[in-house]
Amino acid sequence: MTGSEHDDASDLLSVLGSDGTFAPSWLRDKSVTPVPAGVQLDAALAGRIEAGCHAVGAPYVLAAELTDGPRATAGKTSRLSTRAVGMDIHPPFILCTPDLQGAVFFPQSGYALIAGTAAFMAAAVGEGADTARARFGRYARALADRYPSLSVVAAEYGPEQRAWSHLDNIDPASAAARQVALLDAFADGTCDAPDFAHGWWEARRASQANGERIQGALDALFDQVFMLLEDYAIDPEFAEPGDLDDAGLKTAVRAAWDAFRHSNTGRSGK
Repeated sequence: MTGSEHDDASDLLSVLGSDGTFAPSWLRDKSVTPVPAGVQLDAALAGRIEAGCHAVGAPYVLAAELTDGPRATAGKTSRLSTRAVGMDIHPPFILCTPDLQGAVFFPQSGYALIAGTAAFMAAAVGEGADTARARFGRYARALADRYPSLSVVAAEYGPEQRAWSHLDNIDPASAAARQVALLDAFADGTCDAPDFAHGWWEARRASQANGERIQGALDALFDQVFMLLEDYAIDPEFAEPGDLDDAGLKTAVRAAWDAFRHSNTGRSGK
C-alpha cells in the first residue's frame, strides 16, 4: 500500500469508533441523521452525498467496503468522483470527504447514517435534521417486519425538537416565531410588503436549517403564505402578468392570517 493509500485508509477508519458507529472524537461539533437506503447505494443517497460534498468543496470522496467489523477493510481504499458515487456499492461501507467534514456510514441494507459539519449537513439533509429524523421514524415503523433493526436506529436518532402546531407552544426564540411576528406586523401595517417578503424568506431558510417542524393548521397557513409569496415579486420590474402587487399580497396574507386566528385551530386544546 502506498503512502497516500495508507493515509486515505487511516482517515476513513478514524471516522469510526470501536463500537461500529461514528467515533465520538470525530463527531465533536458534528451531527448525525439516519436516512433510508436500499440494498446498495441508490440515487437518493448518492444525491445527498454529492450535495454535501459540493457544499464543503470536496473534490472527491474516499470510500472503502468494510468486512469483519468496522475496523478492517476489504480491498484498497478508493477515491471516487463526487458524481460517481452512484456506482455499484453495497453495505457495509464507509465514505467520507477528504477533509473529514462529512461522512456516510452504510452498515447494512435499510439505512445509512449521514454525519458532518453544519455546512455539510445543511446540504446533504436539506429538509432539516429533525424533519429527516421524523420521516425516518415513520419509515422504520413501516418496514419493521423487513428491517427490525430500524426501530433501534430511529429511537437513538429521534427528533430533537417537537413539531409545533399551535401559536402558544412555538419556541419564542425560533425562526418560526419570527414568521408569526412578521404575519402580525404585516397584517397590522407596521411592516411593508417588501420587508415582509425579505423577512419571511430569511426566517423560512433559518427554520429549515434549524430543523424546526410545523404541522397541522399552522403548517397549512405557512404553506399558504409560501404560495402567495411565490406569486409576488419584491422588485416590480421583475413582476409577471398575474403576480400580486404590494396591496394584493397584503390583502391575501391578511385574509389567510385572519382565517387562521378566527378558526381557533392555532391554540392549544382547540
